Amino acid sequence: DFVVCFVLLQMSDDELNMSPPGSPTAFDDSSYDDSSLPIGVKKTVLSNGSGWERPKDMYEVQVNITGKYDEIIFDSNESEGRPRTYVVGSGLPCKGLDSTFKGMKRGEKSTVVIDSPHAFGPEGLPDKNVPADVAVTYEVELVDWHKVEDITKAKDKGILVKLLDDGPEWDKPKDHDFSFIRYRGRVVGEDKYFAEEGMGEGTEPLRVKTGSILPSGLLEAVKELKKGSKALVTLKPEHAFGETGIPDKAVPANAAVEYEVELVDVHNVIDASKDGGVLCETLNKVSTEWKKPKETSKCSVSWKAAVAGPGSWASREFENLENRSVVIGSAGSDTVTDGLERALEQLVKGQRAFVSVRSEYAFGEAGLEGKVKAGESVEYQVELHSFEEAPSTYSMSAADKKAYSEKIKETGNTFFKTGQIRRALRRYEVALEPFEYIDNIRDEAEKRAAQEIKAACNLNLAACHDKKGDWSQVVSRCNIVMELPVNHNKARFRRAKAYIQLGRLQVKSAHIIHC
Repeated sequence: DFVVCFVLLQMSDDELNMSPPGSPTAFDDSSYDDSSLPIGVKKTVLSNGSGWERPKDMYEVQVNITGKYDEIIFDSNESEGRPRTYVVGSGLPCKGLDSTFKGMKRGEKSTVVIDSPHAFGPEGLPDKNVPADVAVTYEVELVDWHKVEDITKAKDKGILVKLLDDGPEWDKPKDHDFSFIRYRGRVVGEDKYFAEEGMGEGTEPLRVKTGSILPSGLLEAVKELKKGSKALVTLKPEHAFGETGIPDKAVPANAAVEYEVELVDVHNVIDASKDGGVLCETLNKVSTEWKKPKETSKCSVSWKAAVAGPGSWASREFENLENRSVVIGSAGSDTVTDGLERALEQLVKGQRAFVSVRSEYAFGEAGLEGKVKAGESVEYQVELHSFEEAPSTYSMSAADKKAYSEKIKETGNTFFKTGQIRRALRRYEVALEPFEYIDNIRDEAEKRAAQEIKAACNLNLAACHDKKGDWSQVVSRCNIVMELPVNHNKARFRRAKAYIQLGRLQVKSAHIIHC
């Protein structure tokens, strides 16, 4: 696959569009034959369109058409001053012409000859003076189209999204992300809007947690949009306001509604703690960077910190620091919290973020004297200016790996002694990483040292899980130690204690007796 990609990059445009002898090229669609066209419909391309996309069922196409029979023009939009709009698959303006739309490209001009059964049949088209049972010819230009998709699982057209402008980026918001939207909604068929946000000139878009958008159909539609997209969203009652409607806003029961909506921006929110305790909302993208700091990385950071809650930021702020040096995993600062470190690990150089940190990832029950009370959550505005990459353990010698892990383990011990169990647990996990898999070590002395470190880290992890009351993890970590050729006394004791807590009394005696 890699070789194929390399060859394609070296080919010229002409070479990329080469076709087998006798077949049309990508620039010559004159003999395009859509096998899905019914017998009795013949299309001849007069002018090729651009691109490769073609409209699908339910898309709205804008076309210029001229319809004739016996060289008599019976229909044309030329005097209307704008293209006509048809829905692909609707059978309009006639079944035969509708069947050709899906085979056309944007900008294409074609002549379509349609026999009577696929035109207007025995009834003709009286209001256009088309007699019965005649073949017709259309000259048609596909000017443009709007994608229309039914995004319901049942495909019952309960939520139709008509894409008016496709965004330039690929980001789509998720429930926990923040969306910046402009929208207005009205009952289908009415002119008056019952809801409007961010639509006035100079008005900022609404910042909203995506998962809280209502009604549910609008939420599902927004999650299908890309940043910068504009759409018209049509909702059946069950995806809007159902049997109750909104009486105070003149939305009746069982009303279909439609929204004009623009997704202006998306701020991705990363759950840095995997339990909602540290939520990192990225405020900008840095497309040229991809590396992120990790354990032992030295970072240059600016941040403001405030107690979470109501009121202005200035009234809640307790810290404002610029261009400070932070070593991730270091125990040397009382104000660099676990939550701040976890957030930094999610950022790239030059990125800014708003970070919400629950109490247990901030200052916990101890608080921060005179600044943060016990149990209070905090918020950060943070910018990562730069960082020094942490060393890679893969390229380290056995001695360097041992020194690296011992240092991080000692930091974990410091956190453990001060009751910062979550931070201690993370340090032990990092210290263990170079020694997770040690069976392939051949030097006996190195292997023995690796076994000792692996046992010590797992025992310390068991101690952390003991403090957290996560007894299954205590058993799991002690089991790892029991498989190593080291002293098992601590592992036996901690595992037996966990068995008691788990109610596995039938096995506890065997595991305590040798402690």
